[in-house]
Amino acid sequence: MRFFLGVLLMILVSCSNQARQSQQTDIHGENICRYSKYLDVYKTNKGYQIVIQHPEKKQLQYRFDLTEPADHLAVLSATHIGMLSSLKEERRIAAITDIRYVYSPMVKRRFKQKHIVELQNEASMSVDQLLRSKSKYVIYSAFSGSFSQEKRLKKLGISCIPNFDWREQTALGRAEWILLFGALTGKVPESIQLFKSIERACFKAKKVKMNPSEMISGNVTGDFWYAPAGQSFVAEIYRKSGLNYIYDRTEGTGSLAYSMEKIMKDGAQVKIWLNPGFPSKKEMVKVNPKAKFMPFFHHSSIFCYTHDSNKFWELSTLRPDWLMEDLAQIASGRTTKNLHFYKEVK
Repeated sequence: MRFFLGVLLMILVSCSNQARQSQQTDIHGENICRYSKYLDVYKTNKGYQIVIQHPEKKQLQYRFDLTEPADHLAVLSATHIGMLSSLKEERRIAAITDIRYVYSPMVKRRFKQKHIVELQNEASMSVDQLLRSKSKYVIYSAFSGSFSQEKRLKKLGISCIPNFDWREQTALGRAEWILLFGALTGKVPESIQLFKSIERACFKAKKVKMNPSEMISGNVTGDFWYAPAGQSFVAEIYRKSGLNYIYDRTEGTGSLAYSMEKIMKDGAQVKIWLNPGFPSKKEMVKVNPKAKFMPFFHHSSIFCYTHDSNKFWELSTLRPDWLMEDLAQIASGRTTKNLHFYKEVK
């Protein structure tokens, strides 16, 4: 994946909601973020300063002075919608990428009422549509590298804010990006309280006893099985939920790519299979006939979130506590109908 060329961008947002450069900000106190590697939030004499570190370009930082709540926001990722929804600030959402992938009932309703416009995708979004939305801030994830429209939007008085929650290596580091949206909406105290409640729930979940039954995650795509590496935030959640993930001790923070032969060998004793990517075995085999040859296809408990993927992608980043509650039930073998994200695959 390619990222921005290393140049220092200093973008500060004035009280008129226009982006402007500033030489100095009167910061009071310490960074209120404690888990994130890439987000800092500071109290200033006029509001909050946001400092975002590029994950791969150490010399590249983004700085924003937020002095009043934003009336219109363009949010280009499902996690951004989920965080604003959790703060009950959906009314500030003026532009999204694709309504098909939205879970929030209020955002769907506001879209039907024509209060929200579609931009299609981050890489080639419609600037005309964005201008029609009256958004002064665009929050993007830079999944594909650089944000192609940034220079043009800056000239039009629109500030582009990168969100690197997806690059965090811990569940709480990802969830802590709620503080960015608290600053954007004038709800920093509320976002802090929400995050603290999530933090407490995650610490409580840590006390779950490990299930000795082996668990595997992922599915085969083409010739390889893709699964979370042992140092990823996903493996961290599995571990803290009491799941005995067979690749828990592997190195890396991204994905593993293993051959079918290795999975057949390693998965001989697996009793729990997570995230095969399909809501039913029938659909799984239709798309991937190789799945039925896995030793755990017929004799394990299989769970996935794909019966409602939009809900999972919109809320699971902010709510690792809900995710851990689901997985702890799955690990215990005593699941209820009240799971937040997961459902058994049959």
